[in-house]
Amino acid sequence: MTKTIMIVDDDPSILLIVEKFLKTKGFQVMCMSDPEEAYHSAQKHRPDLIISDVAMPGLDGFTLLRGLKENKATQNIPLVLLTATDKIADVEKGFEVGARAYILKPIDWERAWAKLEPLLK
Repeated sequence: MTKTIMIVDDDPSILLIVEKFLKTKGFQVMCMSDPEEAYHSAQKHRPDLIISDVAMPGLDGFTLLRGLKENKATQNIPLVLLTATDKIADVEKGFEVGARAYILKPIDWERAWAKLEPLLK
């Protein structure tokens, strides 16, 4: 059965780039530009992995991940943060709210895949 990955980012170009990469790896991809919609969609569809941007208007990636981890329907879904910042405080906060990995923008695809692949087994 094909695994499904949800991508949450307010930047359409990032959604498109990540979607193309994941589809070449054989995954079904759900692209979400609104974190609140992503939260509700994750409860309904329960993707195998969620990749979320950190800095988004309204609900940020940290808050989204915290909510997903607190919800019984989504608490076991591996969560990965996608961000342009590598500030230690932000990385620590991401792991505190339940992120299993960080992917930095601009994306190094080889490094990103090395982080994603183990979470999808």
